[in-house]
Amino acid sequence: MTEHIQFLNHSCFILNTSKIRILCDPWFTGTAFGDGWSLLHDNSHNINEIEFDYIWISHEHPDHFSIATLLDLKKNCKFLFQETKDKKVKKFLESKGHTVIELKNKEVTKIGDLALVCVVCDGYDSSLLVNYPDGKVLLNINDARVELNSHLANEIEPLLKGGDIDILSFQFSYANWAGNQGDQNIPRFLQLDIDRKNDLVISKLKPKAILPFASFVYFSHEENFFWNDNNWLEHVFIKYSSSETTLIFPKPDQIITLGNLEKSHYIESNEAALKFWKQKHNNLKVKGRIKSRSLDEIKESYVKFNHRINEENPFLKFAKISKNIFINIKITDLNITIKAGLIESSFEVVNELESISVSSETISFLFTQLFARGTVSINGRVSFNYEQAHMYFLFFFIPYANNIGIYFNSVHHLTKDMLMSILRTAVMMSINDTTKGLQAKAEHDIENFINVFLPDTDIDTDFEIFNDEPQNEHL
Repeated sequence: MTEHIQFLNHSCFILNTSKIRILCDPWFTGTAFGDGWSLLHDNSHNINEIEFDYIWISHEHPDHFSIATLLDLKKNCKFLFQETKDKKVKKFLESKGHTVIELKNKEVTKIGDLALVCVVCDGYDSSLLVNYPDGKVLLNINDARVELNSHLANEIEPLLKGGDIDILSFQFSYANWAGNQGDQNIPRFLQLDIDRKNDLVISKLKPKAILPFASFVYFSHEENFFWNDNNWLEHVFIKYSSSETTLIFPKPDQIITLGNLEKSHYIESNEAALKFWKQKHNNLKVKGRIKSRSLDEIKESYVKFNHRINEENPFLKFAKISKNIFINIKITDLNITIKAGLIESSFEVVNELESISVSSETISFLFTQLFARGTVSINGRVSFNYEQAHMYFLFFFIPYANNIGIYFNSVHHLTKDMLMSILRTAVMMSINDTTKGLQAKAEHDIENFINVFLPDTDIDTDFEIFNDEPQNEHL
C-alpha cells in the first residue's frame, strides 16, 4: 500500500510516491521570530539523513523557511518556491549553490509523477494542492488565511473542480502575540478565531481526513514564556476527535496512507501522539534571555532609523509645520520610558504613559529592522497598553511598508483606508474585542495621523499591507 505522507515535525512532512520524495517546510533546529519560538520537539532530525529529491517551501516565515536548518545541508538541492517579485528567497538559495524552480500561481507543475498547484494567498503565504498518480489528493493550507477576501471560494475551490480531497493539513493554533501576562480573554479569542477559520474550510471542502499541524511550537523566550500556560493541544484534539471527518493527529515519523482513512484506524495512534506532545509541553525550558542595550545605543539606532525613514519617504516632508508623530515606549530592563518622533528627530526620556513595553534589545530591533513590527507582533516579546496599542502599528506603519517595497512620495501618499488596515491585524482585532471604546479612539487617532499631512492623499495603486507578515530575519 502506498505511503503517501511521512510527518516529521511542526509543518514538515514528506510527499512520497514510488518515483519522487518532496520534503516540505523543514525546520528541525534553531529558534524563530527573533528568538521568540522554539520547536516542542527540538533537533528531531538531521536534514542530511533524510532521503528527498526536492524541498518545497510554503512561505518565508522562519518556522517554514528555516535558514538554520537549511544551512546544515551538505549538498546542493533542488527547491520549489512560489514565484515572487522580489526573488529574495530564490536569490538566497542560489547564493548557497541550490537551484530553485518557481511555481507559478495556480498553474500545474509536474514534479516526477506528482502534479502540484501552488496557490498564493494574501501575496505572501501559499497553499499546495497535490495530486498523486493514484488519484489521491492532498491540500496543505498551512498558515494561509484562506478565509479572507473570499480566497477559499475564488482561488482554491475552482481548482478542485468538485473533486474530493483525501486529506487537508492546516495550522491549528494562533501564531502571534496573545495578550499581556494574566489576560485569558485574548488567547481564547485568538484560538476560537483559528477554530472558526478551520471549521469553515472543513465545512466547505469536506475532506475525508484532516491533519492539524504547523503549531508544534512554544514561546521560548523569558519575555513570552508565560504564554505556554495556554496549551491548546488537548482542545484541538478533543474538538476534532468528535468530528465526522477522520482526525490524524500526527507524531514524528508517522507514515500516512491515504488509501486507509477510517476513523477507527487512527484512534490508537492519535492518543499516542497527544501523549507525546503533552509530555514535550510539560518539559519546556526558557531558551532566550534579554541581551540588553544601553540608552546611548538605542538612541543611535533611533537617529539612523529616523534619517532613513525620512530619506526614503519624501511624503513625510509634507507634514504641516510644527507637527510630529510620537510614540512612548517603556524599556523594561532599563526601567525608563522614551518618547520618539517619527517626522522630526526627537528622542527623550519622559515620565508619561507608554503605548508598548519592550526590552532594550527589542526596541533596538524595532529601530534597525524595517520588518520588525511584524516579527514583534508574532514573537510576542512585547506588552501593550491596550488603550494605546494602535499607536505602535501607526508609528511603524511606514517602515513596515518600506520593507515590502512600498515607499511614500509625491505620487504615492498615505491614505486613511491604508492606515485603517492596522485594525484588521490579529493583534488589534483581539485587543479591540476586549477593550471598550477602542475602535472609536483608534479611528480618531488615525484621522489625526492623516491630518498631519496635506489633504491631497490620492494613490495610484491598490496594494495591501494589512497583515503582519515579517520577512525572514536571517536573509
